Amino acid sequence: MSVIIEEITRHHNRKSFDCGVDELNQFLRHQARQKTAKQISKTYVACKAAEPSNIMGFHTLTGYSVTTPPAHKIYKKYPQPLNAVKLARLAVANRYQKQHLGEKLLIDVIYRTVLVAEQISAIGLYVDPMTPEVIPFYQQYDFLPAEPDNPLHLEMWLPIKTCIEVVSSLL
Repeated sequence: MSVIIEEITRHHNRKSFDCGVDELNQFLRHQARQKTAKQISKTYVACKAAEPSNIMGFHTLTGYSVTTPPAHKIYKKYPQPLNAVKLARLAVANRYQKQHLGEKLLIDVIYRTVLVAEQISAIGLYVDPMTPEVIPFYQQYDFLPAEPDNPLHLEMWLPIKTCIEVVSSLL
């Protein structure tokens, strides 16, 4: 199955998308395209090449200011805030789950993070997992706790060096 990932537009069918999480469904249906058009955030949708209006999954990216530097000694010396990319949302429609589409979307996110870092700088990619149950998904791709000394803080990050290594391995 050939999958394309592109910026959301009017021609994408947002109404039929269902990932099983109402908050993510509602965001895609009612806010994603408008926020993309207003440059507030960017939502990218995955579709079958043969069915380009049918959304299989999506991710939303935004800029991020890191006010508490990650537990990494090289960032302690620099003034805050630091630039990063934030993965605000990632979802896969129920009927496409467990087919590695989430992984394809995450790889696209990492690639776009590297592009941003090449243009304006970014220390990495941040994500706030919605629930503790999704943390293992990010850990398998080497995401680290943003605040390892605070177990109640779910935010995770992927250093830009790791993002570059991932992209280089795909080329």
